[in-house]
Amino acid sequence: MLVKDIYDGDYRALGLTSDLIACSFGKAIRTLGDNGFSTQKFSEADIARSLLFMISNDIGQIASLYAMMHKLKRVYFGGYFLRGHPLSMHTISFAINYWDTEKYSWGENYAGSSGLQSPIPAQLSLHNNAMIDQLEMDRFDWQLVYCPLLLDPAGYHADTVDLTRDAEARTYWLNCFEDAIDKFVEVAVRSQPHKGDALARALMFKEKYIRRLQHLHEHPFAYGTLTVRSLLDMREHCLIEFDFPDPYLQQKHLENEEALKHLQKRLLHLDVLPWEEKQESLVVGLLAGNVFDWGAKEVAKLMNGGSFGFGDARGRLQARPWLMDDLDLRCHICRQQWYGRGARCPSFCA
Repeated sequence: MLVKDIYDGDYRALGLTSDLIACSFGKAIRTLGDNGFSTQKFSEADIARSLLFMISNDIGQIASLYAMMHKLKRVYFGGYFLRGHPLSMHTISFAINYWDTEKYSWGENYAGSSGLQSPIPAQLSLHNNAMIDQLEMDRFDWQLVYCPLLLDPAGYHADTVDLTRDAEARTYWLNCFEDAIDKFVEVAVRSQPHKGDALARALMFKEKYIRRLQHLHEHPFAYGTLTVRSLLDMREHCLIEFDFPDPYLQQKHLENEEALKHLQKRLLHLDVLPWEEKQESLVVGLLAGNVFDWGAKEVAKLMNGGSFGFGDARGRLQARPWLMDDLDLRCHICRQQWYGRGARCPSFCA
């Protein structure tokens, strides 16, 4: 069962009705004759908190009742902002689990331009060579585990900077994303040349995203923890909201086709290198490939010229030693572990 987006939005811009809200909102009204009520007894924060809990419980109860009525075992929440709000996720989980802890499971994913949740037959799996098409990868239930190379998995945080705490970094990144918005509008319009309303939707995307960035200048906690990653996710959500699921899709196809033309030559070059030199060349290639990022302003300027290739990217890398450089140690360990067994030492990229 899909619970539609629980956050209000301008659905008319997408040609949808304005009643696509998952919960019913309540309003408490005091009568003039109620002399027992005093505003001094309750803080506004507590009133707001109680109202939000009521809404969350209402969503969970309605979703559970519909699931019971249709004998469904899984509840999906369409939308985006639950993902960045641990408290919202907790309250929705509590509301669902209150009725039957073992009966329901729930998840949150995008709906709309990516299509609603479509179940995959149980017999399709990676073990029987199932074909996974575009937009189907996230339909599988993957078991998520820590990366085994992390030194301290429990203490690892993907975000290096908490923008809610670092005011200087927050100002820098908010301005950076705002300065880059015109380029995204241009690419979004160009990605849909046959749609007459593309420009209008792109301008609405720009207006909404800039409004949120400006709001975050004054209220950095407005959408939960503020990080560079959350700003990227927010931009992606706004693009999807106005029917731009991937403005750079065509550009990615062109770059992939161009890269494949040079793949065989690159592999032949690696094959003739001595073992130690090959390991370094593999890692350098990995770093060079990471340079091709249209979201980076300086790189985008280079790539707009059309002649920025793999060799150019390698030439712009910092010479060794790198900031984190244990390549020699890795090569030494690899030789000890594999040569000691009488086996050929494999190549590795990271």
